[in-house]
Amino acid sequence: MSPLLEADRIYDIAQNRGWSTGVTVLGTPSVSMTVNDEEVVVELFENVMDFYIPQELIDLCRQEYEIGGEKITCLAKECWIVLKARRGSDQDLAKLSLVVDLMKRNEIKIDKNKMKSAIEVFEDEAEHIYERLRNLGFSI
Repeated sequence: MSPLLEADRIYDIAQNRGWSTGVTVLGTPSVSMTVNDEEVVVELFENVMDFYIPQELIDLCRQEYEIGGEKITCLAKECWIVLKARRGSDQDLAKLSLVVDLMKRNEIKIDKNKMKSAIEVFEDEAEHIYERLRNLGFSI
């Protein structure tokens, strides 16, 4: 399902399931739902233009889930962390700080080997990404 071409379908599915909707910073749909008494915001992006993700990273990180009868393909959290660290906006770094807090409280587990493999996809930027993550408190 394409967030760019099928935004109306995404909004209809969300509405039928009682989920809230919004828009990401890039103008694609986002969906908010409650899972185990926690609000989860899912931002949907297309792999084009300013948000390009190398195919090697997609192959490494692809995960599929079924939610409400719909097949959802997403990236592993380790790869999301790497992409956020690579971009490095203030908002991204704030989100990564929250991940570090969750890790310290043992509320989330991170596969460090997968994260290292994801970083290495960005050969020329790898050291910068490692440094940024270490400065945030990731031990990699």
